[in-house]
Amino acid sequence: MGKAMEDAVKRLREIRQKNLAGGGLEAIERQHARGKLTARERIECLVDPGTFSELGSCVNTNSRRIDGKEVDAPCDGAVIGTGEVEGRLVAVYASDFTVLGGSIGSQHLQKCAELIKMAAAWGIPMVWLLDSSGGRLGSSTLLTAGIDWYFALEARYSGVIPQINVLMGPCIAGQAYAPTLCDFLLMSRQTGHLWLGGPRMVQAATSEKIGDNVGGADYHMEFSGTCDVVGEDDRETIQKARLLLGYLPSNWREKAPYKPTCDDPRREVPELAEIVPDDYGETYDMHRVIELLVDDGEYFELKNEYAKNLITCFARMGGEVVGLVANNPAQPGSILEIDSCDKYYRFLQVLDAYNIPLVTLVDTPPVVPGESQEARGLLRHGGKILDVYATATIPKISVILREAYGDAGSIIMGGVKGMGVDLCYAWPVARFAIEASEMDYRNVRGGMGIEAGAYEGYLNRAREKLDVFEVAKCWTAQVVDEIIEPGETRKKIIEALRLTKNKREKLPPRNKYHGTPPT
Repeated sequence: MGKAMEDAVKRLREIRQKNLAGGGLEAIERQHARGKLTARERIECLVDPGTFSELGSCVNTNSRRIDGKEVDAPCDGAVIGTGEVEGRLVAVYASDFTVLGGSIGSQHLQKCAELIKMAAAWGIPMVWLLDSSGGRLGSSTLLTAGIDWYFALEARYSGVIPQINVLMGPCIAGQAYAPTLCDFLLMSRQTGHLWLGGPRMVQAATSEKIGDNVGGADYHMEFSGTCDVVGEDDRETIQKARLLLGYLPSNWREKAPYKPTCDDPRREVPELAEIVPDDYGETYDMHRVIELLVDDGEYFELKNEYAKNLITCFARMGGEVVGLVANNPAQPGSILEIDSCDKYYRFLQVLDAYNIPLVTLVDTPPVVPGESQEARGLLRHGGKILDVYATATIPKISVILREAYGDAGSIIMGGVKGMGVDLCYAWPVARFAIEASEMDYRNVRGGMGIEAGAYEGYLNRAREKLDVFEVAKCWTAQVVDEIIEPGETRKKIIEALRLTKNKREKLPPRNKYHGTPPT
């Protein structure tokens, strides 16, 4: 090795060594004192040991002046590269809070933006490990901190590669849109905060004092529905991201990874007949049903504390990944309302984008009307599901356990063949109706548009319950394809997945990627 090469290699090693310290030992100690890992510790936690390959390690701010001070920012506060998760390649971006608070400067922005484009070109998932104070104040090179680039790239590559955001620090103002544009948002309960306007900003602008819980992981899980998964701390949240990646394909062209199982695909599940009561008014927890149906009883639930009357989760059946959507009678009536419609809609979009079959477990009364729900746009929110269900080209399999009433059970949950369900099974106790109410409409004063003879002509008949055998008599009605015993449910679903594995469906040709669904 010549002298020039020796000096250059030495310089490179010095830069790499300096990068390991980020913003310095004191900054690292402060990070740990807050209960947070550093950017590089988070990457080590995410990827398989020894697989991280860094890109842009020599980037710095070139000692440019910010607010009149000389600044040295290793990697410009953004550690990027590739690694493996369970042997599968991923792209990783980790903002380094020890370097200028993880703020976004021009080089920081460019590193992240280029990584998104490279990940899309290579067909590998993009994982954000976010802990940033936002735009770099005092820097005139980026008026909007470059977040407009983030938004555009996230949107353009949405549904092309999985994008997962793991939030383990603050995310405020305009930058707060970035996590919501990803396919999935995971938040650390201890350290993750997401606000469009934080407590100080809101108080300064409006004098309103908002609670400390606003913007936290539990808040966005229970109330806003923005968060998909909550972890207790950095490590647990990142481990959940690893699990989530295991259910997703690397890109839109691929299928989700198959996982061999010792769980017999033809296994009978006689316990289901005991868990699900014959009495239609008696409740039960659908989680117990799901646990018995899926491989090895393992599933990955999303938004588990939001709109709990509907369950959305990934699981495997016969080794193949499926997306499960199920009503949960353990929650008030297992009724579909605005929040559960949004939850269902978002999940179904993801399934269709990444070629993951949909399995619905139906047991629900109709969508609940009422002034509050109507005023907030219940029809629009239900309409979104109708749009995405009808246009989803993935395999769609439904099982009606007990009740499929009205627009919720028969249409929105995929209980009617006309909506595009591939195979619809029903248990022998299943029944159908326009509505579930037992009230006597003759004692209710008619409103505008209610005709005098409506009771006999429609309202009374709307509540007539048809059992599944009556429905099954008429094949032309195309509601159910077959009545099955409860114990057969697992093997019938897996059989349906095999039958529809090579399904090919194309929508009518158009120049745009999208239609105009309700918003």
